[in-house]
Amino acid sequence: MHYIVFDLEWNGAGRANKVPKAVQDAIPFEIIEIGAVKLDEQLRTTGKFSTQIRPRLYPILTGPVAAVTRRHPSSMKYGLDFSDAARDFLAFCGDDYLFCTWSESDTATLLMNLRYYQLADRLEMPCIDVQYLFDQLVEQADMQRSIEYAIDFLDLPKSQPFHQAVNDAWYTGQIFRRIAELNRVENNGADLIARFAFDPNINRSSQLTLGPLDDKDTVGPALDAQEMLCPGCGAALQLEQPWEAEKSRLTAAFSCPEHGLVLAKCRWRRKQPGQFFAYLSLRISRDRALAAEPDPQQTERRQ
Repeated sequence: MHYIVFDLEWNGAGRANKVPKAVQDAIPFEIIEIGAVKLDEQLRTTGKFSTQIRPRLYPILTGPVAAVTRRHPSSMKYGLDFSDAARDFLAFCGDDYLFCTWSESDTATLLMNLRYYQLADRLEMPCIDVQYLFDQLVEQADMQRSIEYAIDFLDLPKSQPFHQAVNDAWYTGQIFRRIAELNRVENNGADLIARFAFDPNINRSSQLTLGPLDDKDTVGPALDAQEMLCPGCGAALQLEQPWEAEKSRLTAAFSCPEHGLVLAKCRWRRKQPGQFFAYLSLRISRDRALAAEPDPQQTERRQ
């Protein structure tokens, strides 16, 4: 098996790109660049892939994307159609591989674009979120860090500009290799894939708003009365760890027969005097070790 570490750049509607709401709901982000590196079983780079994509839906570059990627608006006129670029990318991937990305958003956006252009309904391989590995096994700060932050933290060389898809993919591959090296030393080479690989085709999180409520003391009873359903399959969840207060939020842990541990987090906010709303999020745990035996002291950090 080999690894495909990929990174995407995408554009959205913004104020300039006028498209129907139904289209925005179906594909809020349109891919404009794909970059990837191929790693062998020893995590050595064996190939690179890079392509620009000419967007159909959102052809005008939005300000935030331009600021991050340092693209010129005229660059949106050039590149392949997404369908051709996607076929080239999947051909580069080959057979028997695992996807690696910096955050789950890349796999979700790739799948969204493939579905919209009727190229694929599923991604047929497991995925690893290297950003999550960095937090869980290296920094342990419960923070979503940037690629550049992780490169600096691990004292890895910076030889290429950031925010170009192929370069960010290459940097992510270097971070993954360094984490694997640390894992061999500190965790006796525990199987990272068996522990952290996830299915990119299931919905891993959901949000729910409860209210209006009389005051914050009614948040707990409202949560106890609410049926909790798995984001991935909709099955009723079983409470594993009761709701506990932690600063300005409540946390709990549930279990799904099919998808294992589901971590819950709830915050509340007063909209006006005497009117509170609770904002509940449920997320399937990405750490199978945590799912096997939840630790009350670690539950919140590891979500």
